[in-house]
Amino acid sequence: MRLTPRACALMLLALAHFVACGSPAPPPEQPRVVAPPEAPAIVTPPPAEVTICQRDAKPTAGADAATIASFEAFSHKWVAKMKEVAAARATATSRTTLRNTYEMELRATGSAQAPFVGVLSYCEIALTCTGAQVCQPASSTVVKEMFRYQAGNWVY
Repeated sequence: MRLTPRACALMLLALAHFVACGSPAPPPEQPRVVAPPEAPAIVTPPPAEVTICQRDAKPTAGADAATIASFEAFSHKWVAKMKEVAAARATATSRTTLRNTYEMELRATGSAQAPFVGVLSYCEIALTCTGAQVCQPASSTVVKEMFRYQAGNWVY
């Protein structure tokens, strides 16, 4: 049997209609919602402690006025001695100097034999030298030394 062109066209049209309307079309795909990636948490480092190398000294506290005065006088002599030692060790290319500002703290021990411990903090600055008197700071270090107060004297 041979179909006429018109019959063939009608049959194709019917077939197309059946395919389009007769079989259920898949539901339209829902758009995917993608959450943006989590932003990395901004971690701020804790503020760096400002040391005796970057600030002025705090006032001495922790004992009576006579003990404070005694420790301050002892500390002044000790720092002068440490400056002499640093000057004696100086070379043509490196030197060490001490900052003039230093800090003292007194702590009660509860002991009758040594009622206080004194903590002396000072800044030691390493210098790198080029030439006769041209020196630049290379690094700084906080030095803490402890002394006990025994029989009315500060002992190293």
